[in-house]
Amino acid sequence: MEPARDRADNARTKEPAARDAATAKGDTTPVAGGARHNLLALQRMVGNRVVARLLQANVQRVTVDASTAETLYNTEAASGQATPGHFSVSGNYELTRQEDNGAAVKVKIRFLSQSRQTTPPVPPATTPRVGQLVGPRTEIPPGDTRRDWATRTMTAALTNWNGRLTFVGEEAPAGDAAGVPLPKRLPVTFEAEPVWTEADPANATVIVHPSSVIGGSTGNPIDAGNFYEQRNAKQYPAEENVIYAHEYGHLLGIPDEYSQSNRQMHLLLHQASPTGADTAMTALDRATVERMVLAAVSRPLYAQLTAAMPAVVAAFRAAQPKVTQKMTDALRAGVRDDAVVAALRTRLEQSSADALHPSVPRVAAFQTSTNFSPRGRAVQTVGAQFAGPALTSRIADAYWTALQAPHQQNVAVEGLGDVRINPSTSVYGLGQGTGPVAAPAAGLANTAVSGAASTPAAAIPRVAPPASLVGQLRALPATWGAAGSAVESAITPEAITSRLTANLEAANLAALIAPVIPGIVTQPRVQQVGALYRRALQIVSDLTTAAGKDIINQLLSTQIAPILESSVTTFQSSIHAEVERLMNTPAGTLAASTTPDPNMAAMVAGMKARLDAAKAATASSNSRDPLGASEAAPDQDVTYSYQGLMGSNTTTAMRPDQFGPMVRQFNDHFKKPLERDFTAETR
Repeated sequence: MEPARDRADNARTKEPAARDAATAKGDTTPVAGGARHNLLALQRMVGNRVVARLLQANVQRVTVDASTAETLYNTEAASGQATPGHFSVSGNYELTRQEDNGAAVKVKIRFLSQSRQTTPPVPPATTPRVGQLVGPRTEIPPGDTRRDWATRTMTAALTNWNGRLTFVGEEAPAGDAAGVPLPKRLPVTFEAEPVWTEADPANATVIVHPSSVIGGSTGNPIDAGNFYEQRNAKQYPAEENVIYAHEYGHLLGIPDEYSQSNRQMHLLLHQASPTGADTAMTALDRATVERMVLAAVSRPLYAQLTAAMPAVVAAFRAAQPKVTQKMTDALRAGVRDDAVVAALRTRLEQSSADALHPSVPRVAAFQTSTNFSPRGRAVQTVGAQFAGPALTSRIADAYWTALQAPHQQNVAVEGLGDVRINPSTSVYGLGQGTGPVAAPAAGLANTAVSGAASTPAAAIPRVAPPASLVGQLRALPATWGAAGSAVESAITPEAITSRLTANLEAANLAALIAPVIPGIVTQPRVQQVGALYRRALQIVSDLTTAAGKDIINQLLSTQIAPILESSVTTFQSSIHAEVERLMNTPAGTLAASTTPDPNMAAMVAGMKARLDAAKAATASSNSRDPLGASEAAPDQDVTYSYQGLMGSNTTTAMRPDQFGPMVRQFNDHFKKPLERDFTAETR
């Protein structure tokens, strides 16, 4: 199971699961001695293979050992690259054919109790490592909440499996008879049968940790051998039934499909879509180079905008008086609205002794008119949001968010599905320092942000061209003085009234229900008129400050974000154009193509070279588990995550190729003499 990350999917430590595995074998029915002569005669008549198939047709259940292994790039090396680790996947299950009605897959799961190591070993000791199971392994007693939780959880998890897989085949006409083959569709049902004792047979052993141990805490990652009653929802944001549906897939022998190298993706594409794998891989490589370029230039772009922020802040500060005046007018009218005053009266009555209630209308009117200073409140609210540090932080943070947004977008790979491309920290560092692409990255940042010539040494211009990002940001506040501007439409009495009434009504409702909620501590009721005036002043001050801040925040966000996002989109387009030119133009015509921006050409060529080097370093491996085969598995700049159930499980998508080993077992053990090989079909 893989938790969400702010940038990449490869920052989690996965622990190999320890569970029981049985040798694959089929149930056998002994042939009686008196029938041996007839069996030999039948073998001579129709052949050994047909007889074997006839006998296999009577075998209805087989235990399948689907154990495998995987290499995941789910941790980061000191260099910032994704580093590989070898993990086992101990799949084991019972496969049954239910005549022509379907097939069934059952995993008998022995649920037990045990602890995991949560503190690092003290040198020179090296074991037990963090996350390793330690201490006695015991049965979970009847009445323990883990029994009910495990049963309910696996039942819910199987809703993601059942109704999704069908074995599709056909039966040829008997003998020499002409006719159309009979199609056969065998729906596959999945089951998880709990086993609570050490003595009874099981396909897998899973430790169920009590609610006092949080899945996702140190030494306690969720995996196929360790389930948790409670989990860290930020680290594991998927629904619980999806999390454990993913782990159930491992019990079937299906490996993870996240944190994969480019070579692993190549092998996966040939497995999932053999006829279109080469085309899909080429497209994925181009998308990878595009993301690598964007990542490598992100920090120079961010640094360039931050350096230019004094000029941007000055332009916004010049428009501050207009915004302050508009806020003053909106606050003056909005706070006096009848709905606001009525809600305030209710709030004051709830906050005061009954004897003071006759004074409430006078107090409310005073604090929303005579004693309310809309100008002072507007100056304070707008000034806080237009201060230099606040504006710089807001715009710079929003720009970084815009630069990261493309990395959260999936690439649709034909024949496979949605894939997330995850540049490692190493790629982000390439645009800085003195490396081979640092100077081109600086040149591109100068051009995109400040409009300087695309040369590494270009300085920030005194007046940024209008098309540059700085030019667009500086021009924005000047538009707020026109009739019908964003300031006029955003800062209105109606906007103030709406926020004030909503907040007051929410507070009034909370005050009504607070007495019936255990543990809620309420403020004592005001007993004197002077205190009631002070309470009303505090309420009005707090609410109008919050309303004004909310409106200004919304104004700035809706005005600034589109400019930043458009700038990133434009920059992406220029990257895409150069990637297509370099990677999709026939070699013979490349030299004659349009001359590109030299910095962009250098960036794309540099990132393509890094990707090609990573591919070459793993080219000898013909396995998705190169470490297990003792082959080279160097650190990677980029990893890939399939977005389906056995990947990052942001969706519950399944593919037919994931069930290749299972359907082969079905054909080997259950296919009847006239049936052709079944294939897997998913939905």
